[in-house]
Amino acid sequence: MKRLALCWLLAVSGCASTLQYQQDECPLYDSLEPIRANPAGAPDRHLQVQVVFRVCPPQVGLEEIQRKHIELKHALLALLSSKDAQYLEDPLRVEKLQKEILMLVNQKVLKKGRVVEVLITGFELQ
Repeated sequence: MKRLALCWLLAVSGCASTLQYQQDECPLYDSLEPIRANPAGAPDRHLQVQVVFRVCPPQVGLEEIQRKHIELKHALLALLSSKDAQYLEDPLRVEKLQKEILMLVNQKVLKKGRVVEVLITGFELQ
């Protein structure tokens, strides 16, 4: 009875009661060009990062991230520009950056879709 009431409530509110896809079915968005930024306090150094995103729901998420690629690039550039030398010398910098990018994109860029995985496929500090 509780399940029926919950289903009715979700139907009335317009929310889907269950996911209609598996996370591994969500596509990878790999069309974003590498992001190049000057780290904080180091105008003579450059950080270049290549990022790939797994976005869900499959079609809605991919369409939204493609449509918002300019906002995405801007947000990533701001994030990378805020990193200082101490952060960039941390052995776990890539793992930390993956988590920060995931939160950033889901909180500030995407509204209908969401990133479920961030893959950093290039990381170069010059």
